[in-house]
Amino acid sequence: MKPRIFISSTFYDLKYIREDLASFVKAHDYEPVMFENGDIGYTPGKPLDISCYEAMRNSDMVILIIGGEYGSAANGEKRNGFNEYISITRNEFRTAIETGIPVFVMIDKKVMTEYEVYEVNYEAIENGIGIMKFPSTKNINVFRFIKEIKNIVNLPIQEFEKSADIKGFIGKQWADMFKHYLRSLRNQNEDKKIENSVDEMKSLIQKIDIMVDSVGKNVLSKEDPEEYKNVINQQEILSFCDVLIKRLKFRCNIENYSSNRRRGFVLTIIDCLKEIDINNFNKIGSQLFNKLNFNGYKVSTIQHNEKYNKIVISKLYLVHNEKSVEKIIEIMSMEDYFSRMFY
Repeated sequence: MKPRIFISSTFYDLKYIREDLASFVKAHDYEPVMFENGDIGYTPGKPLDISCYEAMRNSDMVILIIGGEYGSAANGEKRNGFNEYISITRNEFRTAIETGIPVFVMIDKKVMTEYEVYEVNYEAIENGIGIMKFPSTKNINVFRFIKEIKNIVNLPIQEFEKSADIKGFIGKQWADMFKHYLRSLRNQNEDKKIENSVDEMKSLIQKIDIMVDSVGKNVLSKEDPEEYKNVINQQEILSFCDVLIKRLKFRCNIENYSSNRRRGFVLTIIDCLKEIDINNFNKIGSQLFNKLNFNGYKVSTIQHNEKYNKIVISKLYLVHNEKSVEKIIEIMSMEDYFSRMFY
């Protein structure tokens, strides 16, 4: 019954803040999740950070704390001087965003001040024209991490100087969440009325669909049975495209994507769907993230909606049919469809 609060940060530089925050979480009768307290179950034979990401997926909320250190490289990444690599903490954050877990981001005030300097000199620093050192930020990748976070809309970011600042902010957020929950209880009756109206509408639409299908089958089957099958297949493809767009949302810069570039992006998605194990369909976000970035699209985050999983899985047979695939790519590469995949 207790909410699981994952505390994500580098360890040594933020050790005492983590301890203080764990006590704060327990005082609210919630369950803090921290690797140093043995809260993460490690699987023998697997890289240690993989277990951290699994624990993240089973959490209810994340408090991400960013200081001057960037942390250890994630599995498959190599620390290489100035070059960008992904840390375990950064991958924990991506896992939370991909899974749809609420994240509260707390950034050291001194680091945030230095980040503003980095932003002003971004081109010079990233192109190696100007070399700068910062007193509080020990690794340039901290700034790159913050930049990724700030690119996500509606993600709460709060600066802090001491752990009391974090506790004060989180306490207010929890109080506000509880207030919203109490208000939602009052609104349940009204929601029920709306739900009943929607159900009635759905029932009416189903009746109309059955009638139209029956008429279409009667007319088309007599004149051309294959044409009727083709119409049904086109409807299935449109339905698949709509649901897939709702299932996945990407964050990346698509302003200058030509029709060929859009087609390549969609083709990468289809290729990933062909390879995916339906028993592990939840992992499609991370697999797409790697495949798209590998192909040069520079996707920063992927969000997904669990409720469309079963519908997408039920229609995956379409991606194994050559004619259907071509139509899916054609539809999803259209500018209006394509733009709906991004947030």
